[in-house]
Formats: sequence, C-alpha cells, structure tokens
Amino acid sequence: LIENGKNSRKQMTNASALQVSCELLRMFVAEAVQRCAVIAEAEGATTIEPTHLERVLPQLLLDF
Repeated sequence: LIENGKNSRKQMTNASALQVSCELLRMFVAEAVQRCAVIAEAEGATTIEPTHLERVLPQLLLDF
C-alpha cells in the first residue's frame, strides 16, 4: 500500500509494476557500482569511496 500525501487515500500498486520498478532500481545500483569500480581501479584504489560515486552520478542519472 502506498499512502497519498494529499488526501491520505491508500492505493494498491500493480504487482508487475512493482516488480519492474525493483528490477530497474537493481540495474541502476549495479551500474553505479560498476562505474565506481572502474574509476577506483583507474586510481589504484582497492575500495569504492563516496567520491567515486560523486564523479559518476551526474552521467549515470542522465543515462537512466
């Protein structure tokens, strides 16, 4: 159930719409991690830092 902020009506979401939304979010996160890993590897880092995400996020948002 999703609560609507204006009139507090509760709405049911379609199961397939929820499944597609979850898959899109999973793909978004996987792509973000992959892009951050490429940047971290190029810098010689062994872990992904928040700065790596800050560098890839603008283009990632445009791509999605």
